[in-house]
Amino acid sequence: MQRCEVLLYSPHFVDPRARGDAAYRAVPPLSHLALAGPLREAGYDVRILDAKWDSDWKREVRERAGRLVCAGVTSLTGPAVQDGLQFSAYVKSVAPEVPLLWGGWHASFAAQQAIEDPRVDVVVRGMGERTIVEVVNALASKNSLHGIAGILFRDGDRVVSTPERPAEDINHFPPPAYDLIDPRRYIHNVRPGVRLANTIYSRGCPFACDFCLDSRNKWLGLSIDRMIADIELWIAYGANHLRFYDGNFFLGKPRLVEFANAILERGLEQKFRWMATAVGNRVVQMDDELLDLLRRAGLKQMAIGAESGSDELLQRITNKTTVENTLEAIRRLTRHDINQYLFFMVGYPGEPEDALERTLDLAFAAKKINPQVGLYLNFTTPLPGSEVFRIAVERGEVQEPRKFEEWARFDYMKPNLANIGKRYVEQVNRFQKYLHLAFPEDDSRIQYRSTLKVMSGPVRKLARWRLDRKFYGWPVELGAFEMLRSVRRAIGKS
Repeated sequence: MQRCEVLLYSPHFVDPRARGDAAYRAVPPLSHLALAGPLREAGYDVRILDAKWDSDWKREVRERAGRLVCAGVTSLTGPAVQDGLQFSAYVKSVAPEVPLLWGGWHASFAAQQAIEDPRVDVVVRGMGERTIVEVVNALASKNSLHGIAGILFRDGDRVVSTPERPAEDINHFPPPAYDLIDPRRYIHNVRPGVRLANTIYSRGCPFACDFCLDSRNKWLGLSIDRMIADIELWIAYGANHLRFYDGNFFLGKPRLVEFANAILERGLEQKFRWMATAVGNRVVQMDDELLDLLRRAGLKQMAIGAESGSDELLQRITNKTTVENTLEAIRRLTRHDINQYLFFMVGYPGEPEDALERTLDLAFAAKKINPQVGLYLNFTTPLPGSEVFRIAVERGEVQEPRKFEEWARFDYMKPNLANIGKRYVEQVNRFQKYLHLAFPEDDSRIQYRSTLKVMSGPVRKLARWRLDRKFYGWPVELGAFEMLRSVRRAIGKS
């Protein structure tokens, strides 16, 4: 039987506690959708397996084993490593002759450790569309991998690392192969009338942040025509809200104007709303005319990397924002009826003693300006190859993994560094709960809103009092609130 098929596996990237969440299940396998087009153009059949939906992937492996040229796994730091290695081990147990290719963020920056694992045969570093076709062609024809740029592989007992592959215009490659999945699976019914899909139109970022890997790559963007075609596809499948996963979408006024006008010329602003990632420094440079144009073109929300309320820490870890720029961005966007979602990073190794307090102050100040601003406080996760990882190891706040599989212990949902103690975590969690009580968001779950309505007067006043005085001890009302929610849930199920 001729081997002409490539199997691409997208592993779980959160631990089992979060895998039933509808928002998580709505994240499409974007990296594999990008790889599938070039592979099909090269003449290969491609099957994408998404662990979030394809629970019977072992049967798929058994049925396709005889036709496989290879199998590929993408990876993020954390649970995806363990899940991907389990997939790789199963493929090898069923078809030992089938090579396993690994790529994605994590494998690219932990390539040496990855290739040292016997369940990994080839590591594709960085941009993979061109590389994977060359690798699969070589495997199918049993030719050498030595002349292929951007990979690591084993040659007998030694590891071969080839030169980096230069970045390439992503418009050279086919659109995502959406026909290989059911896009309707990936539309999240956030609440009645809001059907959200996730997509991406660029890669890389011009800012250099200690905690991020995206800035290691040159910024590359799709053409406006390609972006509009993708939007129209998601609308055709039923989405009326789109979240752009770009590391930094709002780069270059001419491009933004062209994009907004393209939406308005086609009347798409009547069919969908969109949200994308920005930084405070860029937002404050946008004039009123541009912000008004973007709002008319359907911009509903900007996700802003505020990172910290400590300017001292910001100067150390990023070149993209200041506290005042974040606040001014909130003011300007709120005036233009564009909501915001702020991301913060807490527990940075070696952060100033007052960094957490300053960050909570900034979050509270943001709510005072715009009560509907969304907030997410994330505990610092050291990614392989990042400056924050080097610092954390140097300070003894994280144990450097000795094997590739040990990266699975990192979890975006919980603290990963030794300096983040129980008291620190409790302060962050209680602050967020009080903030939600003091400033309930319109898009909160209906059950949450109805419960809050019962207790709205005294609870909201007490929460504001606590936030004003930074007093989070003796959380009696939090216990009462959770108890009332439990009672209402029980009544709803009966």
